[in-house]
Amino acid sequence: MRSYPWHLTATAFAFLTLAGPAAAQSQPTATDLRLGLVGQWSGALGYRDYQTDQLFEIPVTTTITTPGDGATQVRQSLFDDGPGKPVWITTVSLDDRATGTSTSASFRAGTTPELSTGTVRVAAFTDATRWTLIYSETGEDDDQPADIRVTETRDGDTLLEVKEVRPIGADDTAWRFRNQTRLTRTGD
Repeated sequence: MRSYPWHLTATAFAFLTLAGPAAAQSQPTATDLRLGLVGQWSGALGYRDYQTDQLFEIPVTTTITTPGDGATQVRQSLFDDGPGKPVWITTVSLDDRATGTSTSASFRAGTTPELSTGTVRVAAFTDATRWTLIYSETGEDDDQPADIRVTETRDGDTLLEVKEVRPIGADDTAWRFRNQTRLTRTGD
């Protein structure tokens, strides 16, 4: 068996020790992945009607920008709710990398702005254009207190966001589909 000088062995050990955490850090944060969505998108918003339990879809185009601060995302979405019924919703989100939270304010003409804060985590990661994020918060659904979960999955130039709700404190079998947004990248 060949022996190596102690300083070479110590150097190799130090390198491997340092490379381990560095390799683990190569996965981007949820914020990094969200900021990679900058561009033009189009698709449809699908929602469940509570009275009929049917899925309805309306066309949507979305522009995602960032001011470049590494934490803020702005989404401007135009929903086509029928002839002469354009609906603009602008959402500004600010991520806190240290706590893994995202605070969003949504604005729509004729309604009170909505403010929410929830956690966001990377649930799956393959590369910068193939990943899944999960957002979780406590809020309201159908005027009732609810746990809210949004699963956002990017697969190349497609993005799917699925919102599910359940009564606060209910078990995992209580999650119910609320709405989804299917988008395809159309430009930078």
